[in-house]
Amino acid sequence: MNGTSLRSSPVFIAIVCVGTMTFFYTNGFFIENFIRSLIAFFLVPLAILFANSRHLWFLHSFRWMVYFSHKLLLSMSIFIVGVLLSYELLNLMSSSIGFIIHGFLLTISSMIYWAPLLVKCPFRKPREYSDKVAYFSVTCSLFFIYHQGAFLYYDSTPTLSFMIAGLTVMLITLLYLFIAWYQSEEQIDRPTVEGYIRSIPTEKKS
Repeated sequence: MNGTSLRSSPVFIAIVCVGTMTFFYTNGFFIENFIRSLIAFFLVPLAILFANSRHLWFLHSFRWMVYFSHKLLLSMSIFIVGVLLSYELLNLMSSSIGFIIHGFLLTISSMIYWAPLLVKCPFRKPREYSDKVAYFSVTCSLFFIYHQGAFLYYDSTPTLSFMIAGLTVMLITLLYLFIAWYQSEEQIDRPTVEGYIRSIPTEKKS
């Protein structure tokens, strides 16, 4: 049997499936962190972008997201409690129940965390770029400091992959904010600039 027929055979597929399941079963921390990263840094931002495209913020049941998009300190506090500290529930109760509770808190807290950047609604003025940059700079620093302290406490790195995924997304977000901020500052209001040089004639009322 040559290599091509082996790769296309059901035996090869079965071996791959068994190997994959064995990997995930024997690497509990990996699958936990993978799910956490998927929710906090991929699925939740996509859900908010989908809500923007469907104008769901006009619905009364989604107005709480608009509220939190302008409460940076409150959103930051909820992020720390819901995304980071709630993970300790896994160590205080059975892993299955603790992970379900943490998953719920993680989802809600992640929605609140991303709201200041991603929520766009026509009836509410967005935050200034300076506020957004400060917000994400502080949360990124707290995210890193928390995990470094947790690594010292546990004397291991059980959430290393979650930290790497989170920092990667956060740093990319900060880079995007700086670029968008720079581009917004480059836009020139021609009538305003012209008004500094010479007075702009006003139209006479007939």
